[in-house]
Amino acid sequence: MRVLDPAPNPKHIRKATAEFAKRFPRLGTPTITNAWGGMIDTMPDLVPVVDHAHDLPGLIVATGMSGHGFGMGAGMAKIVAELAAARTPGHDISRFRYTRFSDGSKVRPGPAV
Repeated sequence: MRVLDPAPNPKHIRKATAEFAKRFPRLGTPTITNAWGGMIDTMPDLVPVVDHAHDLPGLIVATGMSGHGFGMGAGMAKIVAELAAARTPGHDISRFRYTRFSDGSKVRPGPAV
């Protein structure tokens, strides 16, 4: 059961199919047979969390990538794999630390803001 499972927005579906038909006139308007509306995960500062959950040994948190996950997916997967193997990821991931919302740090919005 999905907790956050909003209905797809028919207006957005109509707009997307119209845009597709406009950009690819030889293909025409596509027939949509199924649609899903979902929620995206994001952190308050719009920066992902990729870190060990220090209060739960063995748990690695990798979330809040929203649409950025498509662009960062492979790199983040390698970093998470290194963390899981108890190796240094080879990158400074302090900006992604789990505790930044509870350690008194000032919240710095991500570069997209």
